[in-house]
Amino acid sequence: MTATPGTATGARPLSAGQEALWLAHQLDPESSAYNVVLAVRLRGALRVDVLQDALTALVARHELLRSRFPGTDDGPVRHVDAPESVRLDVRETPGAADADLFRLATLAGEEPFRLTAQGAFRAVLLRRTAEDAVLVTATHHIVSDATSQWLLMRDLFTEYGARGGQPASRSAPVVGWDEQVRAERDFVGSGRGARAAAHWREVCAGLRAAVLPTDRPRPPHRTLRGATHEVGWHPDTARRLREAAAGRGLTPFAWLLGTFQAALHRSGCGDGFLIGCPATTRFTPDTRQAVGYYVNALPTAARFAPTTTLLDTIGSAQDQLRRGLAHARYPVELLGGGELFRISCTLVAADRLPVEGLYEGPVRLGGLSAELVDVPQQEGQLDLTVEILQDSRGFKAVLRYRTDLFDAATVERFGETWQCLLDVSLDAPDTAVSDVGLVAHDEDLAFLLALGSGAS
Repeated sequence: MTATPGTATGARPLSAGQEALWLAHQLDPESSAYNVVLAVRLRGALRVDVLQDALTALVARHELLRSRFPGTDDGPVRHVDAPESVRLDVRETPGAADADLFRLATLAGEEPFRLTAQGAFRAVLLRRTAEDAVLVTATHHIVSDATSQWLLMRDLFTEYGARGGQPASRSAPVVGWDEQVRAERDFVGSGRGARAAAHWREVCAGLRAAVLPTDRPRPPHRTLRGATHEVGWHPDTARRLREAAAGRGLTPFAWLLGTFQAALHRSGCGDGFLIGCPATTRFTPDTRQAVGYYVNALPTAARFAPTTTLLDTIGSAQDQLRRGLAHARYPVELLGGGELFRISCTLVAADRLPVEGLYEGPVRLGGLSAELVDVPQQEGQLDLTVEILQDSRGFKAVLRYRTDLFDAATVERFGETWQCLLDVSLDAPDTAVSDVGLVAHDEDLAFLLALGSGAS
């Protein structure tokens, strides 16, 4: 899909978060770090003409998907094109092996966006046969978030199915993006907005962004190149985590966030630092079904003393999340004062995403069989971004990191440190963070002792 300019409906303002993303894109327009991708393998008699009609209906419903973002003397603005300007990009791949399809889907998701001329959304169909294809939907973060990517896939195949005789419920109206921008600006200028700004300044006072020791000097210009490392937790760990958190009136995410902060502390981030916790700003019913950048990163502080326990850190994380969500409508981009975050951690409840069941296995979409193609994406946005994915099977963490700063082995060791601290927190939560031994195996300890004694 390429969105070509149509009839624009005038220059429209951006939200504070969108303006920050637009600037990041200008600094490195060839980067795919802010591309949000959802790809599905489709099996069944797929009609391309019907899929195009469904795509037109989709972008008519969600205007950000047909928007361009040119710059002006007064800053970036948004232009909305006609729904017909968005076209499905069909790429024939006869005889492609599964590995080839995965590679091609990854590349389709990584292609940079031309926000000014072509917009921030594309749909690419990799058609191996008439009944076997991969559909890649990609957006720039300026128009989307994790929930949005699944919403647009759901709505696309609701439209597709309705054109093929599948039963379809009536879609609820969605809020226009101009209304969201207006609401944000009204809030910022209100008394509540002033109190929220004061809250965030208090949270950030005296602290800087968490910075992990790097394997190489930080380059003078940010490059946005990255890679991914996954940390999976055993189902028994997930069960114990849920039980431990419930027993103390905490959430599993707060428990994982607290141990994540402890791992950063033990990995060299210092005794006090800030990370970002992206949270949704979908506060009204009409925003919960809309595609858009409904995200604000909540500044979250960590402070450590020699006596700080794992449970202290977890409890602090819970308290900060609770208080922070009350002020989540205030865009932290407006706080000023330089770079707030180089590390972020967020929860994605995969078992509650809009396309039910797709994350865990094949589902029916518009009369077709659809299976998730989990392509890598959003690598290199920050030094380290962590998504904690929760589904019915448990939890796993996706660690995306900048490859110009870190080796894969360094990130793997960090994952092991986090795992160790999590295990200890479940066994003995009152243990001081500084007292947790991080040598995982007896043979590792014996090796270190041998080095110290000069033995070979």
